[in-house]
Amino acid sequence: MNAPAADVIVIGSGFGGAACALRLVEAGMRVVLLERGPWRDTVPVRSMGISARAPLPHGRRALLGLLRSVRHRWLPGGRLTLNRRGLFDIHLDRGLHVVCSANVGGGSHVYSGLNLRPPDPTWWDGIVPGLDEATLAASYARVFARMETREPLADDRLPNTLAERFGANPAFDVAGADHELGMGLRFPETPGQPRLVRTADGIERWEARAGEEGNLGSAGGGKTTLDFAFIAPAMQAGLRVLDLHEVRRIARVAAGYEVHARNHHDGRDDTLHAPRVVLAAGTLNTVQVLLESVAAGGLAPMPRLGERFGGNGDFFGYWKLDDTARDLSASLPAHGFVRLAEPDPLGAGREWPAIAEGALPPPHQLPLGRWVSRLLRHGSFVAGMGADAQDGQVTLHNGRLRIDYRPEQSDIFARIRDAFRLIGERSGRRIYHFDTPITVHPTGGACIGRSLDDGVVDAEGEVFDNPGLYVADAAAFPKPVGGPPSITIAAWGDHVGERLAARHAQPRANT
Repeated sequence: MNAPAADVIVIGSGFGGAACALRLVEAGMRVVLLERGPWRDTVPVRSMGISARAPLPHGRRALLGLLRSVRHRWLPGGRLTLNRRGLFDIHLDRGLHVVCSANVGGGSHVYSGLNLRPPDPTWWDGIVPGLDEATLAASYARVFARMETREPLADDRLPNTLAERFGANPAFDVAGADHELGMGLRFPETPGQPRLVRTADGIERWEARAGEEGNLGSAGGGKTTLDFAFIAPAMQAGLRVLDLHEVRRIARVAAGYEVHARNHHDGRDDTLHAPRVVLAAGTLNTVQVLLESVAAGGLAPMPRLGERFGGNGDFFGYWKLDDTARDLSASLPAHGFVRLAEPDPLGAGREWPAIAEGALPPPHQLPLGRWVSRLLRHGSFVAGMGADAQDGQVTLHNGRLRIDYRPEQSDIFARIRDAFRLIGERSGRRIYHFDTPITVHPTGGACIGRSLDDGVVDAEGEVFDNPGLYVADAAAFPKPVGGPPSITIAAWGDHVGERLAARHAQPRANT
């Protein structure tokens, strides 16, 4: 297939790619966006007029749509593909398992709706010259506005709040726990009475409904997802989206770059050309595309590629609350951060990690029998996050992706385990967890640096020795965010798009 005319090809429609693409088209650039996943069948996407849609996992056929692929070094070819329209990819490896999603809109369909800046307010300062908190301030502001982020208010009357459930337990500090979160949700104008509304971009969505906005998608659009918040207005400005296009490698050519992708609509391989390419396929996928492209000789060498890879300290558990008085799955996706009232509960000098609690999928979304339904309704998930050492390595061995990560070198995991144990003791309800960390927020592998000697990309996201090639997702982060990273990824994507457009955008001729 001949590629459509484009100034930039953006690969990936998650937080980095969607924000970058919108910024580029707003500057008047012609952009094609490639996404390996499908459009999801939601109220907002239907209102956009998208005809080819894949269902979110729901009901008796939910498991068929849950997994897209499983990757492991011992599998034939390193990968088993189950459903090209599935929701999740899972990479199992030594020391760290990585879960990512495949959709137009990326991980916004499956995240908990937490729109927060890094816990460290100086996170961007000191990374490289020309990049600091002031530089990213306008990008954060644009992203927060697009996501319609706001903190819940007491008048919103959230169901199953931490304060409601643990306010009488003196061991827990729940003051403000339910109303300290910036959330990408459209709260009902009249609490308890969600309505179908229309956005400023002309998109229909439901106001948030308890039990419908969780980690298996938001069919009604109560949770703000990137497909309608960023990609719809970008399409109105000229963006072209090619869904189910999985990029295999990139090669530099005389006129810029050629991008080789498998078109899962028809099973053919397509080659597209553009002077510039932005890679934002999700951290692990971005690193893999770069590794395979360098190995094939299509890109100039990147000596630091694959280094400083980590999991953002992610560590998940199931809190077996046995709260039979409530259906905890009939909640909004995040309940708040769990803290104990005593000072220094982990001991002097051991900082309490960020531990978010949230709702599990309701049984009508994931019907797995009576016993599992009880676990979903009467328990919750807890997610620990913090600064891991981010000292892992991603490599290719005989064409198979490998992660070498040693969680014992990151103190955050010991602190989260100890925090889980203490929460279980104080609540009288145990938290169960796997030993190996599972991350949904990997960072690094193609890190920002001062030069080719200590990084892969510069302060504007451009890859050293590969002019016109950019990285606009968390693969560029040289350190963990330590909290929910989605908004920081989007701000970085916006920043990359802004700088790229400032250098290369040309005024469009009037037609």
